[in-house]
Amino acid sequence: MRYLLSILLSIFCLAFIQCSEDNPTDPPSQSKGTLVVKSNPSGARIYLMGTDTGKNTPDSLTNLDAGTYDLFLYLQYFDTAFFSAKIVESLTTTKEITLQDGLPFVEIELNYLGTSDSVKFSWLLNQDVLMDSIIVQRPIDNSPLYVIDKYFYDKELFVWKDQFGNPITYYLPPPDLGPKYYPKVEGFTYEFNFYGQKAHGTMTSFHLFISQDI
Repeated sequence: MRYLLSILLSIFCLAFIQCSEDNPTDPPSQSKGTLVVKSNPSGARIYLMGTDTGKNTPDSLTNLDAGTYDLFLYLQYFDTAFFSAKIVESLTTTKEITLQDGLPFVEIELNYLGTSDSVKFSWLLNQDVLMDSIIVQRPIDNSPLYVIDKYFYDKELFVWKDQFGNPITYYLPPPDLGPKYYPKVEGFTYEFNFYGQKAHGTMTSFHLFISQDI
């Protein structure tokens, strides 16, 4: 009888051990990967699989399962940058993205307003700029002589719209710098050179030459 009980107890223990192996209570640990995202310029918002991560470049996304992820970076005044990253367990993947300027080339629309003996010019921008200088070459009379007016601004901000979204009109000559009109000389060309840089995005420098026949 004692021998039979020993056999039954052994069978019960073996069955319990087998059940424990088939249904483990502690799942095996899995290694995760890390993604480091950098951008030029920095400060771009990082979106992972369409979801805002709340992080800006440069930063790291940790505890990622192995696989391929779709991401994009958003930074105001730049084109949204879409890319993919392959994550490997226990490894760090680094992505460096160069953002492209989302702003167009600087453009200026020039018009003139005149009376019988005087003329002034109005101009509109297509974006905010930091103006360095405006050089005007204009006739002084019906002779072939020209005078050059130079206006220096030292990267002064010229915004293209007001707070209500309306385009802002600027004038030459600048009304706060002396005469409000140039002498009007018909049959001659007035030439304008605008120098500055974009106020946003890549802040690229520009030089625009515009001529106007009167």
